[in-house]
Amino acid sequence: MRIKSTYFTHYLLLLTLITFCFNGSSKAQQSTSTNLGISWEPSSNPKEISSQLSFYDQIGIKFIELKHPISSSVLDSISRYPIQVLIRFDTKYLTTYTVNKNRDEIIQQYSSLILEYAEYESVIAYGLYSYSQSFDAGFIKSFETITDELQQISNREFYEITSGPFNALDFSIYEIKSGSLPIDISAFLLAKDNSPNDAFLLNELFQKNPELLFLDSNWLLKAIQIHPYLTTALQNFKNGEEFILPLQKKEFQPTKFNWPVLVFVIIWITMGIHVTVSQTYKPLIFRYFTGHRFFVDDVMRYRERSYVNGVFLFFQHAFFTGLVVYIFSALLISNAGLDVLYSSIPQFAIFGKNYFSLFILGTLFTVFIQLIALVWLYFPSISMTHFSQTLVLYTWVFHLDFLIVSAMLTLLLFGGSGNLILFLALLFVINWLVAFFLATLDSSKYLIQKRASYIFYTFGLYTIVNIGLLILFLSNDLITDFLELIFII
Repeated sequence: MRIKSTYFTHYLLLLTLITFCFNGSSKAQQSTSTNLGISWEPSSNPKEISSQLSFYDQIGIKFIELKHPISSSVLDSISRYPIQVLIRFDTKYLTTYTVNKNRDEIIQQYSSLILEYAEYESVIAYGLYSYSQSFDAGFIKSFETITDELQQISNREFYEITSGPFNALDFSIYEIKSGSLPIDISAFLLAKDNSPNDAFLLNELFQKNPELLFLDSNWLLKAIQIHPYLTTALQNFKNGEEFILPLQKKEFQPTKFNWPVLVFVIIWITMGIHVTVSQTYKPLIFRYFTGHRFFVDDVMRYRERSYVNGVFLFFQHAFFTGLVVYIFSALLISNAGLDVLYSSIPQFAIFGKNYFSLFILGTLFTVFIQLIALVWLYFPSISMTHFSQTLVLYTWVFHLDFLIVSAMLTLLLFGGSGNLILFLALLFVINWLVAFFLATLDSSKYLIQKRASYIFYTFGLYTIVNIGLLILFLSNDLITDFLELIFII
């Protein structure tokens, strides 16, 4: 990630040059071009504040990031040390739509916040937003009109917190929330959950030699307990030596409960139970695909009248759809994207801000849509006198779900092709749409009159509604910007 050439960047360069001049030019000493910062949540106790600042100064902290609001006493305490301050405003998940719509309110809000800290010389930069649509050219262009206004009242720099190589302001800071590191990033904020394996991550971070590295204060406090030599390593780094943190024996993280596999196995078990209990069910599966016309005739003449087969497939398809939603989300939506979704629509977090909630939402949504589809097919038809006929004709093509979802889940678990997974997801959706079309076509053949009108009022209107909803979604800037933020961030 490229940090724009600004006052803040020049300050970083000056620090690097001073350190270089005093410490020499050996390879180890050149590593000190990385400037350390702390993302700090200060205590309310003045003695603790003083003690923490003294410790930060000892380990070479040159920058402190604070989240608004900040008391004047904290800023006054920091001013006693050679430490510069960055202040992050609590604005998240901005999109092009919200920036364009609320431009004046955003400028007014930022202006009042900036003026609140204008008298403090130690404040050198403001974090205007986090996890926003700064990867979009339209967003960058729209937000430039805001920063142009803000620069009239402040000559300090503006930055953002991101989860990718995005940069719409003077500079950006990449927040690390996992054990892997991206490439081409020049400023980091280490704010993940603590782990004994973090020694590997820290050594890798310092080897990357970023221009700026922030450590979350809570992470640092726990990390020092886990890695007793960390304080010494940081002090040595401050004195011009290479950062080396002795590696502990790498700890293997316990395997997480794999609920998607459990759900998948349970669905297959219900299939096995159904085949075992119903002696006619297995032959009917082959009859549906190899002798479809005869199968439909048995259903429409009420020779095949069981509700059970259709009910099983109805709920199996619902749970399979939930799994497809999970697979699709796990492939394309990061944890930051989940935060955007659940922060914007907290009602979706049924079982917490995780992928399992998306699975449940997908399952419940499918049950609702299937009920609408069954009612839509049944009531306009004169030829179907029993609801079980509609249920069977609509659901039996969902046997293909077992093959499609099996392939999708296998590919996801074993790191298969993402494009192939997306292709199979598209096949799953097409198969779902085909279910309505086949049920319409099969039942219409038994209408003596008004066959064309039945097809129009069922499949025709069904198609028009789906296309209309798709156009509505794609033409709505609020929705498209929101979805783009979820999937790209």
